[in-house]
Amino acid sequence: MAFDLLNMGSHGLLTAQRQLNTTSHNINNVNTEGYSRQSVEQKTNDPIWWGGNQHGTGVHVAEVRRSYDQFASNELNLTTTNLSYANERDTQLGRLDNMLSNSAKKIPEDMNDWYDAVKALSDSPNDMGSRKVVMEKAKLVAAGLNENYSVLARQKSETSEVLSRTLNRVNDIAKELVDVHDGLIKSPSTNNDLRDRHQALINELSEYTKVSVTPKNDNTFNIMIGSGHTLVSGTEASELRMVNGKPDTQQTQLAIQEGQSLKTIRNDGIGGKMAALFQFRDETLTHAQDEIGRMAMGFAHSVNSLQQQGMDLNGQVGAVMFRDMNDPTLAASRVVLPPNSTADVKVYIDDLNALKKGEYSLSFDGSQHALVTPDGERQKIMPSGNPAAFTVDGFRVEMDAPLRAGEQILLRPTRTGAADISVAIKDPSQIAAQSYLSSATQIQGQADFAVTQRGPLNEFQVAISPDASQYAVLDMKGGILKDPAPYPPGGEVAVNGTAFTLSGGAAGGDVFAVNLRAAQGDNGNLLRMQALQSAKIMDEGRASVLDVYQGLNTEMGVQKASAARLKDVGNVEKEAAASRVAEISGVNLDEEAANMMKFQQAYMASSRIMTVANETFDTLLNVAR
Repeated sequence: MAFDLLNMGSHGLLTAQRQLNTTSHNINNVNTEGYSRQSVEQKTNDPIWWGGNQHGTGVHVAEVRRSYDQFASNELNLTTTNLSYANERDTQLGRLDNMLSNSAKKIPEDMNDWYDAVKALSDSPNDMGSRKVVMEKAKLVAAGLNENYSVLARQKSETSEVLSRTLNRVNDIAKELVDVHDGLIKSPSTNNDLRDRHQALINELSEYTKVSVTPKNDNTFNIMIGSGHTLVSGTEASELRMVNGKPDTQQTQLAIQEGQSLKTIRNDGIGGKMAALFQFRDETLTHAQDEIGRMAMGFAHSVNSLQQQGMDLNGQVGAVMFRDMNDPTLAASRVVLPPNSTADVKVYIDDLNALKKGEYSLSFDGSQHALVTPDGERQKIMPSGNPAAFTVDGFRVEMDAPLRAGEQILLRPTRTGAADISVAIKDPSQIAAQSYLSSATQIQGQADFAVTQRGPLNEFQVAISPDASQYAVLDMKGGILKDPAPYPPGGEVAVNGTAFTLSGGAAGGDVFAVNLRAAQGDNGNLLRMQALQSAKIMDEGRASVLDVYQGLNTEMGVQKASAARLKDVGNVEKEAAASRVAEISGVNLDEEAANMMKFQQAYMASSRIMTVANETFDTLLNVAR
């Protein structure tokens, strides 16, 4: 009997001791981040039969259980991913919004200063001082746009660097998870503290990307990221890498190295901080570059068009004030070719009013060209002419050397517009203050008219037929200088040594009346330049050049406000998920203090049982003597 008492007392004592140890462990780790409360599960020992009855043999520790709920942890991981995305998105949009509110804000201010200088020049068109001011203001506009493009390009580069550092940390986490899995396999029983370490790494990984965890039979886990890409499987880890994009090698893409295979990952399914960084680099910043570029091209082209429709102080037809946006070098720079491509493709801007922002993808399958627009619409293209060419959305694509079968290229009509603008004329006297289109001009359509070569013919009219199917060149009294011909003309038209170009888009009955005779103090062309400040020449007649900037600024502001709201919602959701995890896994000091007293009493009671057993045994020995 004493032996039984001693055995049960020792079992109770050891059980209470382990309960006290576990409670102490909980109290010590009350402030340890990621720690899950542990508790001792005790069970009754197997009974024995004696004297026809079943007698209990005490208690033992069955398991040290970790307070954990998979559903609550998964919810915390998901809300962590969503909040991390929202935080990063809000931060990056804040940087861009500040840039647009500060450095980029100078662009419309510089443009307005240029218009003011033109207005001052119109009061005294022959004043060289006023002409120099116009030139200096033009240089400020170009410099501001150039700087803005550099800032946006620098932000793209910095974002790529942050992505690289983030990938390095994700790969480090994958290696640490493999080490934890090794420890779990080698552990003879459930290692609760190691599982807490595992969960802490998963929580951190959830900040960078969307994570799903699936247990395996060997006490390890499969850990997948994004839309189902395996980062860790048991004791094997994959590696995330940045690889050159196709066809734009500078637009790096995310890829995962699984054994010997390298597979690219779609950015839109990755989630978390990485998704926000990719979205900012590949969508937001490129959108800003496209819009600022479109703004620069609209300003430069509209000014150049009027320059070419006027006469300078030397009596010559005006030269372009800014670099021609259809310079062959610039036209070629708007095309991104894959490495080793033999294609020679150029993008020429024909109609700013129809020009859209974004990137186009052109591919050739060996028999058919296909164009994917920024909206995702797929169009079949039939280039024609020599060189083969086609027109879409206000720009013309010329292919001096064709694409090879299976080749894909990118067309970016406006992406580098802000980087390309520069002042082309050096002499202030080249500002074309006088318009060579006289007051007899009557224009209702959208055709562009320009004198390209001045000859003996100083006055003439170009008249469009009522149905806009033909044009004719007349003298100022209506006499025919060139017989009616199909409209629009196929190229440059020469009459008596004077040449001009006329694009499509004229309305029936339009008349272009030209007077190339120099008139002292004429400011007609300057007045037309002033009108550009509010002219609706962009977005199919809905916006001026300055409206493009205001639209971009407003759009970024709306996105910033939306990201801030998403961040607030994310904070609430994560706090709620963290609270549910804390209810299950968190350490409550009051509860642990109560447990400490309870287990201490059990320990003392078990000690008393052992004392009674010892005393009983001594009594039996004394009786035996």
